[in-house]
Amino acid sequence: MPASASPVVSPVSASPQAAKPTSGAPPTKPAATAATEPATGPAEPAQTPAAPETPTERPLIEPPTATAPAASCTNDARFIRDVTIPDGTQFLPGQILLKKWGMQNTGTCNWGPNYRLVLIGGDSLAAAGEVALYPALAGADATWEIPMVAPQIPGAYTSRWQARDPAGNLFGAVVFIKINVIPMPTAPP
Repeated sequence: MPASASPVVSPVSASPQAAKPTSGAPPTKPAATAATEPATGPAEPAQTPAAPETPTERPLIEPPTATAPAASCTNDARFIRDVTIPDGTQFLPGQILLKKWGMQNTGTCNWGPNYRLVLIGGDSLAAAGEVALYPALAGADATWEIPMVAPQIPGAYTSRWQARDPAGNLFGAVVFIKINVIPMPTAPP
């Protein structure tokens, strides 16, 4: 007889796995054992796991920011002709004149109320340093006009003007007026 007989343990009975079902029933979860799960008191009802969160979708195109350029059109102007006062016209000192230029809006921007015609050189001929630019749709003809006054001192005078957009950028053709102020005629004795 052997000196010490050890009990023989069957591999099926020692395994913590559930027994394989013999019928069409689904397999069952093995029972918890003290060695694998701590005792927590009375059994809690089973909870349905929450559905995973769906990631927030981001737009494919980012919305424009304040630093994005706002203008998607171009400003330009073409001189067509002098409507009034051809170059070299003579005026008496202090005579009132109204200079007009025929222009075409050759850009893609419409000229609105914030567009200006500004003095860029020469004598102002008593005109304001800037005047409202005649509104015009892109591709349309327009007339630019400025009321002026001939200087009191006889001589040749030139005044240069150019369009300015609402952002302060000059654009288009430079227009000008060239006049001669002659002395006042003297009365015969």
